[in-house]
Amino acid sequence: MSQNDYRAKMRSRFATFDVDGDGEVTAADFEAMARRVIEEFAIPEGSPKASAILEGAQRFFVGLAEATDADGSGSISEGEFIEGAEVRLLDNPEGFDAIARPWVQSVIAIADVDGDGSVSVEEWARALQAMGSNTRVVEKELQSVDRDGDGSITLEEAMAAVTEYYTREQSIDLIANA
Repeated sequence: MSQNDYRAKMRSRFATFDVDGDGEVTAADFEAMARRVIEEFAIPEGSPKASAILEGAQRFFVGLAEATDADGSGSISEGEFIEGAEVRLLDNPEGFDAIARPWVQSVIAIADVDGDGSVSVEEWARALQAMGSNTRVVEKELQSVDRDGDGSITLEEAMAAVTEYYTREQSIDLIANA
């Protein structure tokens, strides 16, 4: 994969993050994404799980904004996102993990319908689709997230896949909007 491919991957991810389609990613877009997951899994408003995912979404946005919002406006343009991802996320798995872990952990907590600490491949697919991922991409790449092939996805497996997506030029395309 070339740097142009990485840029295309980040452009696609930006489009998923820009929930309202206004060309800027804001905290409201991340809240909307979280609310779609809450709705998909019928989580009661104000419950600990709903509160955790809303907090995780806020922390994820703040972390991404710190890495990519070059002008400090509080919103991230596509250009800022792509440039910031190349400079601050690519080849920085530890930094990205710190940004994304609360979000991924809260998504798994909601999608973990049976409460066993992991999500089935189907539950993870539901969560990804609620967040705006393309069905074709989810179906194509989802099995590779389940790294041990046991039919369930743990927090560590999900974090490894998500972190790989953002921090490597080559990665599985598990959350792109392509």
